[in-house]
Amino acid sequence: MTSQRLPADQKLRTGQKVLIGMSGGVDSSVAAYLLKQQGYYTEGLSFILWGSDVDKAVDNDNRDGTTNTCCCAASLNDAGATAAAIGIKHNLADVRLEFMQRVIEPFIESYGKGITPNPCVLCNQHVKFPYLLSEANSRGFDYIATGHYAVATSQPALMTATDTTKDQSYFLYVLSLDLLSRLKFPLGRWTKPRVRELAEELDLPCHKKPESQDICFVDNSGYRGFLSGYYGDIRATGAIVDVDGKTIGTHRGLFAYTVGQRRGIGIAARYPLYVIDMDTTTNTLIVGPKDFILKTQFTVDNINRLIPTTDLPKSVMVKFRSTMPSVPASMEDVEGSTAKNVILHTPQWAPARGQSAVFYLGNRVIGGGVIV
Repeated sequence: MTSQRLPADQKLRTGQKVLIGMSGGVDSSVAAYLLKQQGYYTEGLSFILWGSDVDKAVDNDNRDGTTNTCCCAASLNDAGATAAAIGIKHNLADVRLEFMQRVIEPFIESYGKGITPNPCVLCNQHVKFPYLLSEANSRGFDYIATGHYAVATSQPALMTATDTTKDQSYFLYVLSLDLLSRLKFPLGRWTKPRVRELAEELDLPCHKKPESQDICFVDNSGYRGFLSGYYGDIRATGAIVDVDGKTIGTHRGLFAYTVGQRRGIGIAARYPLYVIDMDTTTNTLIVGPKDFILKTQFTVDNINRLIPTTDLPKSVMVKFRSTMPSVPASMEDVEGSTAKNVILHTPQWAPARGQSAVFYLGNRVIGGGVIV
């Protein structure tokens, strides 16, 4: 492996200590390397979140069968091996109880209510970043860092990443301005191909590791298989009705459907049918033609503001899925943490209850909340 010693003309930054969250993946591994090369005293911290324990991590044994990048025992070992390779200390933090209470349980409950949750946002808000900052504070670190593709400026402000195909600012809108002032994203100006190239050049243990999937705690059975194991009543069948209220079939449990879904409804019709809504009080699935999925208005609650003013601008760009491009919108009837009317300038596909709506001015994230 290439030597990781600091160049002779590069001295350790006085008082500049960074604690970086390391998942064992290529992004956080390269981010840790970059911090050290920039002269920061750097240490890594990995979270035991789900599906593994300390003994398995130490033994480098993935006997629990979990293969997801963030959560399995093998990933914890990869993080430790990378830290050793680049010459930094590495520790583990067991936050399984907090992860269960603040991420897993709300995830399960949301599907039971017909809501589409975002567990990555919940984890960032309640587990990863708060515990990373708490650990940094208790140990006298100046900053925290992760391998997310985003930019945190000293203003403080949250900006989109240079690599727009990998930008993860959507998942970070829940962070506070105070936390952002202590946060570094070393990969914010990097592209993913260059990150992989550097990992390979350095022969880091993770350099061939595939991308992690969206829901880190869900195994190969998918989220429906995961939910059925934790929520007995969630598999209850019920009526499928059309937009006129006519019963046209039977669904296999509301948890198996999402708003906007077309495949898997199992009903022949003169035109394609899509899931329009779910009524959990009557255990009813509502389906209809495509036109009923396109929306121009929704309400957003629990808004976290990331601009140093109490007023959000009326004209914004918004996205309510991480992979969609941001689209023009107007925010009307904003009261406290609620925007009662987010008006989309052009109809958009299937904004669903529980999804995060994130607002942008140019490449700056100005806030976000949950669609209700």
